[in-house]
Amino acid sequence: MATPALRNAWRIRSILSTRHARPITTKAISQKFQIYTSSSANPYLNLSIEHHLLEKSDPDSIILFLYTNDPCVVIGRNQNPWTEVNLPQLAQTRIKFGQLKHHLVRRRSGGGTVVHDHGNANWSVICPKDVFDRDKHALMVVEALKNMGIKGVKVNERHDIVQEAQDAEGPEPAPSTYKISGSAYKLTGKRALHHGTLLLNSDLSDISGLLRSPAAPYIAAQGVESVRSPVCNVGVEDNADFYKAVIDQFMTMYPDSQSAEVKKVEQQEALNHDNIWKGVQELLSPKWLWESTPKFRLASHPTPEDPRPRPHPPSNFFVTLTARHSEILDLHIDSPLFRSEDHTASLNFLLKQKIHEVPKYCDLREWKHYINFRIENGKLLTLRNESVGNICKWLLGNDMLATGPIRGINKSLKTKLKELKHCRDGGKPLVFDHAAFMFGKPEYGWYVVDKQ
Repeated sequence: MATPALRNAWRIRSILSTRHARPITTKAISQKFQIYTSSSANPYLNLSIEHHLLEKSDPDSIILFLYTNDPCVVIGRNQNPWTEVNLPQLAQTRIKFGQLKHHLVRRRSGGGTVVHDHGNANWSVICPKDVFDRDKHALMVVEALKNMGIKGVKVNERHDIVQEAQDAEGPEPAPSTYKISGSAYKLTGKRALHHGTLLLNSDLSDISGLLRSPAAPYIAAQGVESVRSPVCNVGVEDNADFYKAVIDQFMTMYPDSQSAEVKKVEQQEALNHDNIWKGVQELLSPKWLWESTPKFRLASHPTPEDPRPRPHPPSNFFVTLTARHSEILDLHIDSPLFRSEDHTASLNFLLKQKIHEVPKYCDLREWKHYINFRIENGKLLTLRNESVGNICKWLLGNDMLATGPIRGINKSLKTKLKELKHCRDGGKPLVFDHAAFMFGKPEYGWYVVDKQ
């Protein structure tokens, strides 16, 4: 008789294999003008809907897509999460089932890092590449804001939407403008995507902390760095009002679109679409999030290659690390705490491993087997243990994903997952599906798959 875990695994496989609906039909995406809003606030899904429209829509069509995301930090396609995001702070904002208050997402377009929440609206326009202009649709959004009574908004020389500062009193000089929308682009053979944020009534208290990585002063990266700007909200309470204003302005810019139906994409319907589901799985994969990171080098102290001054590291160590696509190519730790013959401690066991896959950076029991500490009176020095733990936690900083998305959940659920993980059915292994975990119950992340 099959165990409950095995029956559950088969049920999960059944659920995942019965997706067949096509909510964004071939006929719909072949129309000249298309307007969509999303009922989902999941950033992985909304970005995948957007990507599907970019890839599969008619080359001559013009599409407007509007959506709001759950709290998340979104980095650009070619950015480094270790330099752009305060990962330790992100890891401390856990909520139920081990999920994070803010998801960490790598989008498919370029540009810098932004923070989304329910007070931020996202707008996206997809059009033929030969008519693409970096300011055209940003100006469309500016006109929509003006029609809502928002004053002092314009597009600056960086193609961002800003708002002129209101008269303010205070000892510190105020910026002349505040950024209210950042945007990014993706160009394909025949198509162009221009999407952006709009700070309507967002919680700005987390932005500064989340976007200030403690590791950034120590890292020289090849990826794209964000340009920091002061930000503010425009003071719109309801995202739906902004949606309506942008749709009206889109129809004004493209009069032939006035006959287009505004279609609301439901979450479950979108998940039923194979291409969108594939996109969700890609964005949720550690391979996409971490291993897309360009080469970077970290040094705890100034070096000839990177002479920048930097804060003193938290422990008495000299550390250098080189990584590409999250793979550790070189790592050395020097410290006077080591014996003279071990003055240079090269942690060879970490070479060729992925940074995001190294478990329990702050669990010193994992490290004492690899580093030859000085022994006094038959005991391992406590100071040395603490130093190694502190430096590794500071150095790597991504303990948030050390054991995957089920970290921090209640014991009974973790036990259930463990039983399900070790379940076997005729030699067919169980694998963890991050997308199933995200969109189903947490215990539905495991499912049976056939061997390839």
